[in-house]
Amino acid sequence: MRTSLRTYILDDTAIAAIIGSRFYPEVAMQEDGTEAYAVYSTLSSTTLDTHNDSGLLVRDLIDISVHAPTITQVYELSELLRTRLSNKRVMLGTSDSHIVWQGLNTGYSDDDEIYSASITLEITWS
Repeated sequence: MRTSLRTYILDDTAIAAIIGSRFYPEVAMQEDGTEAYAVYSTLSSTTLDTHNDSGLLVRDLIDISVHAPTITQVYELSELLRTRLSNKRVMLGTSDSHIVWQGLNTGYSDDDEIYSASITLEITWS
């Protein structure tokens, strides 16, 4: 499902125009911050019993960390992601998935060399 989520996000041409293929699982490889990129990771994964014979549901809490050389680009990319991912029912691979946008957090300190934001998604799928 996570690989399919990556594909679903990068299928949006506006998002792909900003980050290209720089959307990594868990760790960004050798990025220096001169171009925007994003990293996704699973914060938690819970199996839910539906109490009927239709099977189990899985609820994943996903974090997407967005990084860019300007705060304007962080907000632009975050809004594109919000449009793509906010309250969507989509097929991710073979999984029927419901995506709920939970929040956006930004932060910057004088010690940072790059601006960043953290997006939290809840995805329920079967």
